[in-house]
Amino acid sequence: MRAAATLLVFAACGGGGGDWTTRKVAPVTASFEGKSFTIDLPEGMRQKADKYEVRWDFLEGEYAKTPEISVSTHAAWKTVDDYAKSESKVTTWVRKETLADGFIAVHENMNYPGKEDYIVYAVKGDWGCMARVTPWSRGDSVKDKLPAVEKMCLSIKSAK
Repeated sequence: MRAAATLLVFAACGGGGGDWTTRKVAPVTASFEGKSFTIDLPEGMRQKADKYEVRWDFLEGEYAKTPEISVSTHAAWKTVDDYAKSESKVTTWVRKETLADGFIAVHENMNYPGKEDYIVYAVKGDWGCMARVTPWSRGDSVKDKLPAVEKMCLSIKSAK
């Protein structure tokens, strides 16, 4: 009985929110500076908008959880090489690739080396997408979740 009560309290406080990569993914429509776009995101992500970007994350209990996805039309870099130069302190690159309509770069967050904290940055057409991916629970690994976040950022399309 005590174990069941502990589990209920843990779940109610936001712990054990599950693996977000198993949630159903669906297109979400949003707009920024009068331009509409769609992006494929897992169910349960909350949307926040400000004058600089549109953002999504998960709210589990009282805690915001990653991935945190930010989309805007103000892509600061036009090529993967320019982005890599701007991130000169990064020592662990997972992916740097030029695409037909932009690029994608994935690397360890240089502010938290060795902490399972990654940045995904993609430019696709007119859109820029930056995501941060961190563990939901201490000791978890997120490197295997990076392809799912890459797929989210690369799913951006201007809406008609």
